[in-house]
Amino acid sequence: MGLGISYSRFRYYLAVFAGNVASFVLQRILKSSASAMPGKVAMTIYPDILKLVDERCQNKIIITGTNGKTTTNNLLNHILREEYTRVLSNLRGANMPQGLVSAFLHDRRKEYDWGIFEVDEGSFKRVTQHLKPDYVLVTNFFRDQLDRYGEIEKAFQDILEALEPLDTTLILNADDPLVSNFRKLHKRNIYYGVAHNQQSTTQQKIVESRFCPACSSYLDYDYYNYGQLGGYHCPHCGFSNPEYDYQITGIDYQDHQYHYQFMDKDEKIKDIKFPYEGIYNAYNCCAALTTALEVGLPLDRVSHSIEHFEYHLGRMENFQFPEKITKIALVKNPIGLSETINSVSLDERTKSMLFVLNDNPADGKDVSWIWDAEVEKMGNVKNIKKIYCSGRRAEDIALRLKYAGVPVELVEVDDAMDQAIGKVLNEDVEIVYLLPTYTAVFQARELVLARLEGSSKKMSMIREYLKNLKLPGR
Repeated sequence: MGLGISYSRFRYYLAVFAGNVASFVLQRILKSSASAMPGKVAMTIYPDILKLVDERCQNKIIITGTNGKTTTNNLLNHILREEYTRVLSNLRGANMPQGLVSAFLHDRRKEYDWGIFEVDEGSFKRVTQHLKPDYVLVTNFFRDQLDRYGEIEKAFQDILEALEPLDTTLILNADDPLVSNFRKLHKRNIYYGVAHNQQSTTQQKIVESRFCPACSSYLDYDYYNYGQLGGYHCPHCGFSNPEYDYQITGIDYQDHQYHYQFMDKDEKIKDIKFPYEGIYNAYNCCAALTTALEVGLPLDRVSHSIEHFEYHLGRMENFQFPEKITKIALVKNPIGLSETINSVSLDERTKSMLFVLNDNPADGKDVSWIWDAEVEKMGNVKNIKKIYCSGRRAEDIALRLKYAGVPVELVEVDDAMDQAIGKVLNEDVEIVYLLPTYTAVFQARELVLARLEGSSKKMSMIREYLKNLKLPGR
């Protein structure tokens, strides 16, 4: 027995050592991300390391679904770190088992107050075999990387099967029919959503699940917020939105930020400002608020944390250059691209844009999803000077823009992302929008940061020169 325990400990320490060596090589020598590979190395040596993470976290939250996982995860971390010092999380979006283990290797402690993890839909079953969550937050289900996930009903079924044996509280998006269908598990279910508001519509082109998940009849909608998220009911069996425990009741867009009216289960209303665009962020904020309040944090402190949240992962992230703002927005599926273009259309400043489309395995090899996105909404974008297309599939996105009715003289293709970013940042505009797919988002961010640093140094030199300049007569 003693020998077995000693051998297990040896494997654990060897796994940690090997993972840290991998992290050092990736970060210091290769100048690359170490968000997943160190965990993969460690798991090869010690496959049960996730069980150890489970044991060391006093409380655990798992966030899964298609869109909004990373933003909601970062929001929740920002909120909980105001109250707790020992929080473990995979904040860089590496959401497979190796990503969770890498986060542990980078912040290894004997005990954590909270473990908050976003988990890829396809990895949910594997993760929950080892890590048993107290709360599971499900955001939405959209088509994403069909060559890997298959249709959204499969993702739903896989998560349903993994949830059945768990003793957990479910925090569910009431406005997505598939997500709200988890009510059939009869666990402790908490529902959040966005009520009919100024941004709601009665028409929606991209609706991923048009059929009732209970009886397969066609769903009727009273309104849409985005995609299939909205107010729905089945005329055949009565399946409809469950009653909200927490909700956003009003949305107003002004001064390049959203203003939300949030109502908790005691019908207390709080006005909240959020500095990042997109109706999808109303759901991300509502999800984070709901979870934070459910674990016992007070509304005033939670809302204050959200209003002072700053994002650093390319999800509508701002970079302030001396002469313009640059904003990076990850796009990875039809709904995400459609809603990002819709958000850009609300901005009346002069602008240029750069689309970066890759087809690496993490993006999904099949890029036909761009034809399902409402790229025709580019016709609503005001004051646009130039659109650049880059990435491994630059020509594909340029062709999609052409068929969407974008004038060809506005579009320029440059396969080299570094060059394309240089060109778009040199445009004489007030704001630049960069729309990269998943594998391009961190590279694009690094390239922008490098130019921002260079621009700051240049401005410092100019200011120093002017300061020391001796003018005639002085």
